[in-house]
Amino acid sequence: MFGFANVTHNRYTCGRIRYFIDHENRSTVAEALSDIAYRHITKKLVGGELAAGQKLSEQTIAAECGISRTPVREAVRRLTEEGVLYQIPSSGTYVARPDRRQVIDAFEVRMALESFAMERAVRTLTKENRAELRKACETMHATAVGLRERRRPLLDGRPLVAFLTADLSFHLLLLKAAGNHLAIKIVTNAYQRNHFFGHYSHKRDLHHVAWAWRQHAEIERAVRRGDPRAAARWMHAHIAWSLADALTAFDAATAAAARSGRAPSDPVHDALSQLTARFA
Repeated sequence: MFGFANVTHNRYTCGRIRYFIDHENRSTVAEALSDIAYRHITKKLVGGELAAGQKLSEQTIAAECGISRTPVREAVRRLTEEGVLYQIPSSGTYVARPDRRQVIDAFEVRMALESFAMERAVRTLTKENRAELRKACETMHATAVGLRERRRPLLDGRPLVAFLTADLSFHLLLLKAAGNHLAIKIVTNAYQRNHFFGHYSHKRDLHHVAWAWRQHAEIERAVRRGDPRAAARWMHAHIAWSLADALTAFDAATAAAARSGRAPSDPVHDALSQLTARFA
């Protein structure tokens, strides 16, 4: 009797283990698919394929990624929590347009956290990390030179993606060296918001790209000298300059919309207008 009970217990235990393993595997796969959808949507945002006020099709995203709509919905939920997307009942999901205060908040969060992280980062950066920082600066410099040689008014396409990738890599390398994982998450979200909406606010012409490279180069030079105070000063100055640049472009776009007699497209305002018209 004891042996039968023991066998039964073992079968039950093995069944429970298999259940938890299968459940864990399904959760892992679901998270991986959601990450694929998340990266795909963010890539379209950074590339300017999805503009502020534009409606997002979950079915289209799912087809482009070759996955079902369920992980796409999870990716949309994450981006909605980050303030990048809006969801309007009975209407759909739209790309958000930040107001002026949101632009300021995102840059100020970065300014405080990234400047504070410099002292620890300078102490703990490895030789390989320093080489990566240098490489990121060289990529940004090459992008500026290429833009000048091609005599194009604005950075776009693959050069824009390369520039933004080098820019973000530079900042994340320093944050990773500082060892604060919460800061990395917060700054990454703020950085993404800045660049998602940068296609609306920033005009990445040669002046903008050249100055961005120069400021990163000064930070890298201070890091190489082992001078955290200078690195923090340049980081603070760089992000403050980026904020001023973003606000100038933001205000110009707002003024242009006002002169044209139409407000910038906003999904919430559009939905409310449609609702008002229905019940008028």
